[in-house]
Order: sequence, then structure tokens, then C-alpha cells
Amino acid sequence: MKARSRIAFFSFANSLALASMLCTAYGAQAQTYENWYPSNISPPSGYQYPCALTALPADLTGIPAGDKKFINHVYSLILKALQAKMVMLSALNGSSGFANAYSVYYAAIAAQRAKIVAEPAPGGLEGFKAQVISAIDNQAMFFSKAQKMRQQGTSFQDVMQVPEGKTASQMLMAAWGEMAKRYPSWSPQVKDSIYHHLCALDLF
Repeated sequence: MKARSRIAFFSFANSLALASMLCTAYGAQAQTYENWYPSNISPPSGYQYPCALTALPADLTGIPAGDKKFINHVYSLILKALQAKMVMLSALNGSSGFANAYSVYYAAIAAQRAKIVAEPAPGGLEGFKAQVISAIDNQAMFFSKAQKMRQQGTSFQDVMQVPEGKTASQMLMAAWGEMAKRYPSWSPQVKDSIYHHLCALDLF
């Protein structure tokens, strides 16, 4: 092999090796992240989840490596948000303490919302992120109006008609549609867990 040909060959081979190393490094980086999801997903003491909520599988089978950090982080925050919703909804169905319950709820939900807003969304998941944030915002507005109405003597059944509650539900259904469309190869366990997180966050 001529000297010039050997140089070109080795340069090409080195480029391939470098590209392979970069891909490997990127793949490792995409799969390495801080796990935010709790090992114990028990509901708040004295409460039961409104649907068959199961823990988010650690391996997230069928979710691309580049999406796993986002899914792990956002669904850990959705879990906390839905737990806060459960407590607030129960308080709304009580007989007193509505304003105090809302203050506790709002502090919790604002913290989770801020973290979701700050979490970078992989390309194509911006819509899902926006829908989840919109659902939380509408739900918070629902509870704000509902707790004031309850203080004024409006029945629980009537406050459940506050329109922001239905809007929040629509946003969660849209968010589920984004998930189902993006991950056709996810495992049944991942699919069911993601569905029930969004289901449990819903008011209805």
C-alpha cells in the first residue's frame, strides 16, 4: 500500500473509531441520570389511589435512552402532584378547613410545577410537557375557585362543575395521547404505569 493511501486509510479508520467512541459516550450519558422516582409509592396515610397505580418500572423498557431521564423525573413529580390532589379533593368533600387545605395543596403543587417547567424536554416531548403543566394550572385554578365556593356553602357536587376541572382532564387525556403515539414499543408494565399516573392525577 502506498504511503499516501496508508495515511488516508488510517485517517478514515481513526475517524470511525472516534465516532464510535462518541456514540458510546452519548449513549452512556443518555442512560445515566439521577433517579428521582421513589422506591415506595404508598399513597398518603388514610388514602387510596383512585385507579390501579403501579410504580414506574426502573428499566423503562421501550422508552428510548434519550427520553428516560425526562420520563423518570417528570413522572416522579406527577406522582407527588397527584398525591397532593388526592388530599385536596378529599378536603373539598369535607365540612371545613377548605382555605387551609388549599394553602397546603398550593405550596406542594407549585413546587412540583416549577420542577416540571425546569426539566428539559427532549425534542418532540414539548407538547406533552406543556399539556401536563396546563393540566396542573387548570386543576389549581379549579381548587382555588372550589374552596371559596365551599366556604360560601356551595355543595361538593356543584363545585365539581367548575369548568377548569374538565379542562384539566382534557389536557391529561391529550398528554396520554402524546405518550401512546411516541412509544409504540413500550412494555405493558411501562404503558400501564404511565397511564395510571395520568389517570390518578385526573379529578374525575
